[in-house]
Amino acid sequence: MNKKIDNLALIGGDNELPLLAYNSIKKKFKNFIYIDISRSNKKKLLNKKFVHHLKIFELEKCINLLSSNAITQICFLGTVNRPDFSKLKIDKVLSKYISSILLASKQGDGNILDSIINIFEIEGYPSKSFIDIFPNEYLLDRSYLNLSTNEISDINKGISLLNTLSEYDNAQACVISNGYILAIEAVEGTDRMLTRVNSIKRKISRNIIEGALIKVPKTKQSLKVDLPTVGPYTLELMYKNKLNVLGVSKDSTIVVEKLKFYKLLKKYQIKLHFVD
Repeated sequence: MNKKIDNLALIGGDNELPLLAYNSIKKKFKNFIYIDISRSNKKKLLNKKFVHHLKIFELEKCINLLSSNAITQICFLGTVNRPDFSKLKIDKVLSKYISSILLASKQGDGNILDSIINIFEIEGYPSKSFIDIFPNEYLLDRSYLNLSTNEISDINKGISLLNTLSEYDNAQACVISNGYILAIEAVEGTDRMLTRVNSIKRKISRNIIEGALIKVPKTKQSLKVDLPTVGPYTLELMYKNKLNVLGVSKDSTIVVEKLKFYKLLKKYQIKLHFVD
């Protein structure tokens, strides 16, 4: 990275990416804080330096932390479960924006995220995309193996399907095999979607190594948060469920443990294709 981003706050939700990001940022920035709003990562972050634990939508505490630590930019990472709005404790900052958040919640989770980004920008804290901070470490840099005509057709069908569903702020991922739509990601996430693919293939007598996982950002999605993420575990689930093609966006997909990821591509002979 040629230019350091000073005074950065990472706001981390669940999954492994925020934990990896904490270690990366700790090595490269002298002045940063980590604000943990996760459910599952709290124990893993106990006794870590510069870590603060908050509940989701404790906006007043969050803004005070950013101010007292002279933070100038923030970065959101990880998954966040939709809160129960009936149980929110309204603080002074949240009270200013609760109506806009509730309105956004009726339009989908993507709109909630956009609303939160807008709130922080109004309060003076612009949001930075994680791939802008660490492009070399967390971006894919090369494809692997060539696709057949049928596999390209499956990729294109998956992209068309996901773009259509984006209108409803729905899925980032789906599985297409020989023209069959085997699975569409719902609220369970990509990993759980993949675990049910092999049983579906057996039901339609396609229990062979075949099929593409397509995972791309939703159309009109802010690329500052909730970017598609892949890693070694994605490939392990694909191999276990007999899928051999992964289609992703090169410039807007985060990869965790990149070196291991590329080694597993070769080991499992999974084709990596960039859709852009």
